[in-house]
Amino acid sequence: MYRAETELLSPGSGTPRLRDRIDAAQLEEVQAGSPLKGGSCGQPSAVLAALALPPELRGRVALANVAGVEPVSLSSATTDECFGFIDESADWRLALKRLLDLVLCGSALVVLLPLFLMMAALIKLTDGGPVFFLQRRVGLRGQIFHMLKFRSMVVNAEQLRPKLESRNESNGPVFKMQRDPRTTAIGRFMRRYSIDELPQLINVLVGEMSVVGPRPSLPSEVARYQPWQQRRFSVRPGLTCLWQVAPERYRISFDDWMRLDLKYIDQWTLRFDLDLILRTFAVVLRGTGE
Repeated sequence: MYRAETELLSPGSGTPRLRDRIDAAQLEEVQAGSPLKGGSCGQPSAVLAALALPPELRGRVALANVAGVEPVSLSSATTDECFGFIDESADWRLALKRLLDLVLCGSALVVLLPLFLMMAALIKLTDGGPVFFLQRRVGLRGQIFHMLKFRSMVVNAEQLRPKLESRNESNGPVFKMQRDPRTTAIGRFMRRYSIDELPQLINVLVGEMSVVGPRPSLPSEVARYQPWQQRRFSVRPGLTCLWQVAPERYRISFDDWMRLDLKYIDQWTLRFDLDLILRTFAVVLRGTGE
């Protein structure tokens, strides 16, 4: 089910992948903000930094020319261990998973259209700001995409976040905080029932996400990942996952969250997906979101 992606990092490859996503100036900024370290899999820090850069900077600077990092060519065994990318053309089940995504999301968007319109009106009436919030996230094979959400926070929420970092309740690179003061009144309601995540059905339709898969991470978070945690990017990120349906999920440590994502990848079946979808409905109806 897995195949080696040695051309991903090989300097002799004709296909620009992660090695061509690095801009020298932005790399210095990323490294200054959060030190990047190589790991046991032989990945240079520039590879981690590559995941943190916006798509418009791809293809400008090859890995060999950035910050003095020597070009590397990983063996098949090493690349499989670190990334474990799934060969989507080799398994009919993945095609069926994609078909399931299209059917479920297409149907859901039609059924939920009145709810979408109502939420858009309520958000607009709250403060007159934009209805949707677009945020850069890291997806399959490290590709950067813009994840859609209904805006549940004040308009300048991103600018206010640095002031709240000291109150981060997560023990990893993610930012988690109960009773976030940036959340609006309608935003608290949407978050409780995960309504703010519904626009990601569009991300699924265009192929950037799947219904089930690891939740997409921020580039700034990925820059601080350990090498073993990067295997999350061997599948499309999802609307729901094992962490999403776990009891008291907000108390789960970051490393255990990552292990749940890898467990999903290693044990994935279509039946597993359907089971997680049904369990997600139960969690959402209980209103346990924060």
